[in-house]
Amino acid sequence: MTREPGDLPSVAKAAIPVAVTEVEPMTASPIAQSRSISARLPAAILAFAAGAFLLWGAGFAGADALHDTAHDARHAMGLPCH
Repeated sequence: MTREPGDLPSVAKAAIPVAVTEVEPMTASPIAQSRSISARLPAAILAFAAGAFLLWGAGFAGADALHDTAHDARHAMGLPCH
């Protein structure tokens, strides 16, 4: 008996159930169907608003405020800074 590349030993073939080899396409998944534009739009708007707020806040904040914020953030994460 000659094995071809990709063949499994006969013991392993018997141990694999038939259901494992039959995979449904992603379009049949209920998760894939619920990811429409209307479902993603609120998350996109929230992400855009948060990013704009952070950029606007960093752009108009003074250097001392930014330094103090970064300093406090490092302490909050448990990182040494001085």
